[in-house]
Amino acid sequence: MISEPLVSIIVPSYIVEKYVGACVDSVLKQEYQNWECILINDGSSDHTLEIIKSFETKDRRFQVFTQENAGLSATRNRGIEISNGDFLFFLDSDDILSSDAISTLVSSVDNNDILIGITVTSKITGDIISKISPLYPPKEGDITYGNNHFEVLTKAMESALTPVAQNRLYSREFINKNNLRFKNGILHEDELWFFETMLVARNVKFVNHETYFYRTDNENSITSKLSDRNLESYISVLEEVHEKYIKKRNVDIAKWYNVYLKKLFLDFAIREREKLSDEVIRKLEKSLANTYSDLPSQTYLSPKNEAYYRAMNKLTLKSFDQIKKHYVRNPVNSLRKQFKLFQITYLLK
Repeated sequence: MISEPLVSIIVPSYIVEKYVGACVDSVLKQEYQNWECILINDGSSDHTLEIIKSFETKDRRFQVFTQENAGLSATRNRGIEISNGDFLFFLDSDDILSSDAISTLVSSVDNNDILIGITVTSKITGDIISKISPLYPPKEGDITYGNNHFEVLTKAMESALTPVAQNRLYSREFINKNNLRFKNGILHEDELWFFETMLVARNVKFVNHETYFYRTDNENSITSKLSDRNLESYISVLEEVHEKYIKKRNVDIAKWYNVYLKKLFLDFAIREREKLSDEVIRKLEKSLANTYSDLPSQTYLSPKNEAYYRAMNKLTLKSFDQIKKHYVRNPVNSLRKQFKLFQITYLLK
């Protein structure tokens, strides 16, 4: 392995004049020096382009590109194509890196396809980062998964490992070998990207160190502006996994993971029901039914989690009102809720 590989930090930027300066400044402050930063203005109507161009004059390692608005997926894909690094790192333009983020991940490269640091949700005011909570890394400290039995996808299903693209160091060889790209035209591309990368990765290392601060106070983020399009994008992810990996390839772990995705998306739909139209709820009901598949007997889940996902799989065949009435948000230990799962699996009509 190259002792100091080139790392391409890809920063798509869209209407982030309030935040992008601090984001890019955190790249400039990296202890690790062998990086390039690909800054792509995705058709911003504010001063985003002007701000990122100012960094290009400060340091030759910054490269600025601009385009008509194409969306996050297309912009990240363009970053993959025009970057030159041995490793890729996606940084959202309203977030912040720790000064040792890249050096920490690079020092653990070995033969890993993907390296993951700890993301901390934060409120960021100027140079002050107020930490809220970490986003569920494994609790074992530094740990590497050979991933021969889809351990990372199983970890997501059992431990609420957040399915995102950022704060991961990806080997370019791994990305190119598996022809991995983001799906264009949807809002929630990360859930699909996470599945597709973790399905084929063979060495994934979790590094027990805070490397990334995720801003929670950006009023322009897609998570703060909820609409039917959010749920429609979730539906697109469900249908993509079902069509590509279940119908065409009969991948067993995809059948389990699709139930996990349904759980995530139902959490959203139930929580935000008042903001969603009846029409999109009907679309969700239809998609839940169309993407149903019997779960295989083989599973890498614990008995508690297996029982939970089997029950949720059956429940998704019901109407949204029935789902909302009987829904159980997480695997359970209490006898009362275990009986509820039994009722859902075997008795619910």
